[in-house]
Amino acid sequence: MVAIMLRAGLACCAAILTTGFYAGASPVANAASADAAVTETGGAKARTLGFAVTSFPYALYKGAGDCPDGMAMAAKEIYLSAVFPAERQRLTKPESLKEFEQLAYHTKDGKDLCQAPDYPRAPQRTPQGKISYGMNLDGTTDGSATDTTCAHEKFTGPNGEAAVDNQTYRVLGCSSNYRGFPGEEGYLESLRNASFKDGGTTMLIEIMGVTNTQNDDNVTVGVYNGATPMMIDANGHMLPYASLTVTSDEKFRAVAHGKIVNGVLTTTPTDINLTYDFGGYPSYFHYKAARLRLELNPDGTAKGMLAGYVAATDVDLTPHAKQESAEMIGYDCPTFAQAVKRFADGFKDPKTGQCTALSTAFDIKAIPAFVIHPEDAHKTAAAAPVAAH
Repeated sequence: MVAIMLRAGLACCAAILTTGFYAGASPVANAASADAAVTETGGAKARTLGFAVTSFPYALYKGAGDCPDGMAMAAKEIYLSAVFPAERQRLTKPESLKEFEQLAYHTKDGKDLCQAPDYPRAPQRTPQGKISYGMNLDGTTDGSATDTTCAHEKFTGPNGEAAVDNQTYRVLGCSSNYRGFPGEEGYLESLRNASFKDGGTTMLIEIMGVTNTQNDDNVTVGVYNGATPMMIDANGHMLPYASLTVTSDEKFRAVAHGKIVNGVLTTTPTDINLTYDFGGYPSYFHYKAARLRLELNPDGTAKGMLAGYVAATDVDLTPHAKQESAEMIGYDCPTFAQAVKRFADGFKDPKTGQCTALSTAFDIKAIPAFVIHPEDAHKTAAAAPVAAH
């Protein structure tokens, strides 16, 4: 039943925004990779490292006191909180369920709440803590407004990083189906991450022109969707060193400049589009000024973060949902939509002054892979773990 309702109510991010960045983007040569393609460049050996992403949840800090008022409320909770105790008791009886849902899921004039994003609501409960994962994306120390960003409060990173931007955390951080229980992913995060195993989502990273895996100030980094599903073993584990083909759709192929310092890759800000399966429907993340930070491990794996501004329309679950399905997942459409709008801090519309994107961060875990571009699918190479220099 949950899967059916998700398909009915969570096709929420299906409209692709056109960024224009990819119109002229082309994959760099030397495409078959997994620490595999080795070429000679002026006496130094340049190699290409390939990775397949295995986990890509929002980077949500989970401090014990972050949500002192409790989790964000869904529509039924909001409705019950506003009526007298006797009415609350009557509506929660089994024989009153149909009436209760009609009242809780609709405006006074009968419109589904998901079609009424501006319906009057108290603000959604959001994290009150001062710590968050993320990066300084706007370049300010205090979150003051700039020509392209809106004023917002900064966080401190868990390791003391200063001036962290992550307004998406303010929207999702007290949502039970994103936050989850301590040590666990929320339901919506586990649903999205499951698509890596079930064949719905493939995301690939490629680091090209690497002469030293510990320190290299000039590498090229590709971030792509894949056209082939991840390889899974008999125990349900995603297999390393699989040959995975990059999508032929250039909208989902981005290239950036990067450098490696002490085994950590960072990239310059770049626009990135990624598509993923969410409850059986194609969904999208459109990033502006996104940057990677990845630790390159000696065993060929990588872990780190993708941070940038994600389009508000990609964060907002409500435009194509129904409150009945939203209720099953634990959110109220108007309060959620209003939170997305309230906390948007990036890519300000010069005409309205409203920001159209939210600073965000995603955790990344990846395993080594042969990344094959469609035009080079005939090429093969021998893989080997990343050797520390």
